[in-house]
Amino acid sequence: MGKMTTLPVKVKHNGKMYDISLDPSAKGLAFKQAIAEATHVPPERQKVMIKGGLLKDDTDLGQINARAGQTFMVIGAAGELPKAPTKPIQFLEDMPDEALSQAQSWRGGLVNLGNTCYLNSTLQVLRSMEPLQEALAAYTARVGASEGDASLVAALRDLYRDMGKTTEAVPPLVFLSMLRKLAPQFAETAEGGGFAQQDAEEAWMRIVQALAILPATTSPNDRFVPQYLSGTMAIERQCVESSDEAPTQLKEPFHMLQCTISSTTNDMESGIKDSMTQQLEKHSDTLQRAASYEEKRRIARLPAFLPVHFVRFYWRRDIQKKTKIMRKVKFPKEWDASALVTPELAELIAPVRSKMREILKERDERAKVRARAKGRPDEAAAVEGGALTDEQEKAQRAKEKAEFEATIDASLRSDAGCNVSGLYELVGIVTHKGAAADAGHYMSWVRKEPRADDVLAPPSTEWFKFNDDQVSVVPADKLDSLSGGGEDSVAYLLLYRAKTL
Repeated sequence: MGKMTTLPVKVKHNGKMYDISLDPSAKGLAFKQAIAEATHVPPERQKVMIKGGLLKDDTDLGQINARAGQTFMVIGAAGELPKAPTKPIQFLEDMPDEALSQAQSWRGGLVNLGNTCYLNSTLQVLRSMEPLQEALAAYTARVGASEGDASLVAALRDLYRDMGKTTEAVPPLVFLSMLRKLAPQFAETAEGGGFAQQDAEEAWMRIVQALAILPATTSPNDRFVPQYLSGTMAIERQCVESSDEAPTQLKEPFHMLQCTISSTTNDMESGIKDSMTQQLEKHSDTLQRAASYEEKRRIARLPAFLPVHFVRFYWRRDIQKKTKIMRKVKFPKEWDASALVTPELAELIAPVRSKMREILKERDERAKVRARAKGRPDEAAAVEGGALTDEQEKAQRAKEKAEFEATIDASLRSDAGCNVSGLYELVGIVTHKGAAADAGHYMSWVRKEPRADDVLAPPSTEWFKFNDDQVSVVPADKLDSLSGGGEDSVAYLLLYRAKTL
């Protein structure tokens, strides 16, 4: 049986008529999402009149026997409307070549739909993962046509696709509606009315949970999250009350490292190390009673993308309130994570790390020579000054990459989506501003990458700053002010990406 085509229908809401497409092969929720885009009435508030009653989310639209041109009555209050743009949104395909070239290196913002800065900042950082964009582009499920997380992933794909078409701010209406439907905590209301502020880390983890179903592009059986966003933690538990009891060993996956912050924590790595050694109490088979154990964790697999959560919010029992830790904690833009791994992994990544550092140092030296040669009148004179031509530089880089890959152990080379060197670079930050844990304002910062076709471009020294719909470009040294120590924006979630050649 061939695929049904969509039907052009009309929707009447508050006296206004809207032209909408109805897909008979989809569920009722998909139609409600289309209505939401036109009327700004969230699906959970809609009452859509059909023959025999109200349209339900799980109703097969093919069963309602809709006709082309049919009018559906919708009742429901619209949510907070995004502000109209001061000028018409210009899509990339409509731009002249010069403007298009500039726009392709720009990133648009997201409209705040009422205390949704926690989500907007999270979505901007997640968007910086190129393998995620590739996996989403190949994902074929439709919003509302599938149940649960499949629809949330489809809504994320559609949102990023829409963001890629324009440099203007986009309202994440459908994605937000899907998130609130699947995770009701994000639909909680504040005491004074409207939706309550939520935690960006909780939003991140809920989205990653949904992305667990997303196939990776490496092979049909791979999944994006296990390949690119999951590490493996090796755990050893030793009873401190009995030397006769052998330590237990186990492994478990993780999707984020925790940086705990104590009165002595000054830098990110020390905070992570503190979280990886803990004291706990559990039953001892040797002693036949509850006993104290020391648990030590070390990383046995490093993922290509490694998020770090600065644990700044904690519950104070004395005042029965969530409180924020304001302490200054420094974080690196370039990070060697090898101090956190198992001895076995350390041995595998050591020669790879050394080779990468050697190659990057040589490339940096050549870049300095090229920069000095830029002022020479012609390429021949530049070459006389010691600079390589573009073609020579590309050939040298190809040779270096082959030498580098030869140092990678076969077990790492076959593990798509892992970090083979232990070296990372910071590519995204979610920050929180304010002293209150359940209020304040979230923003995000994402590294501004050179154009993909400019293979000889120097490393980026600029970052995008996303304050909901407001986007600006800031120098990389501005990030140093995000370490904390006051009520201004402070790093809360960091995203590191494996360094590559």
